[in-house]
Parts: sequence; structure tokens; C-alpha cells
Amino acid sequence: MKTLYVLRHGQAAPESEASTDHDRKLTLRGKAEVKRTALALQERSGSPSLILSSSAARARQTAELCRSAYAAGAELDIVDELYLAGPESYLAALAARGKSHAVAMVVGHNPGLELLVLQLTERSEHLATAALVEIELGILAWGELSGAPRGSGRLLHTFRA
Repeated sequence: MKTLYVLRHGQAAPESEASTDHDRKLTLRGKAEVKRTALALQERSGSPSLILSSSAARARQTAELCRSAYAAGAELDIVDELYLAGPESYLAALAARGKSHAVAMVVGHNPGLELLVLQLTERSEHLATAALVEIELGILAWGELSGAPRGSGRLLHTFRA
């Protein structure tokens, strides 16, 4: 069994306040949202030992805030391929970096994260900023996800900041 947490980044500054979309940072509200989400995650049964994050500033900040709040020992990998990625990129990153981690988290962007949740659970979940979804997967290795049938995961919990 594996557990996957899917976390959308917190609210980011408008594009006009950054040189590129990739450089947009969290607002004060976004930081507060992420802290609320991290507190909610502390109440769940398993903390991720691996966090895979998009390389965008807002996603990196979200991952770092979560890691410092509840999962200080978690391995944090910043993955360029997760910037504005689709579900396949998240699955590939988990397969390549998941190793023996039983509980992992991906931090990124819509619509890719919503499509990932839909693919894994066959449930359409709106992921507002700093929204978190917990999915239970009946697999032994993360690499099994690429060949798993649609809807092979079970949505356990959704938290909206």
C-alpha cells in the first residue's frame, strides 16, 4: 500500500509582480493557506517521507513550508518537469524518485493536479490554492501507477484551506 498526497501551491502573486510566471511567489495569504494545510496534514495518519515539487517559486515555497511545519525529515526533490505538468509527468517522477517511500506528496499546479486526482480516483475534485487530497493506492511500487487502471486509487480525504 502507498499513500499519495496531492497539494496545489498556495495563492501566488499576480503575473504583473514577477518577471515570469515561473518566478511568481506566494502572497501572505498564500503562506497562511499553506500553514493551515500543513496543520491539517498533521492530523492525518502518515506524513510523507518524500515531497516532489514543481520548480516554480510558488510550488517550491509551498513544499518548503509544508516540510518545515510537519515533515522536517522528508526528502524534498525539486523537479523541473513538474512545472505546469500533466498527470503523466507526476507519475513518472514518482516512479523515478519514489523508491521505497510508502507515503509521498506532489506539489504543483492545476489543471495537471486535478487531472491526476481524476485519473487515480475517478473523482473530479476542484483544487483551490493550498488544497490537499489524500489518496490510498493498492500498489507495492510507485512504478506500478503508469500501468494501473483509471480509478485504481481511493480518495480518503480532501482539505481546502
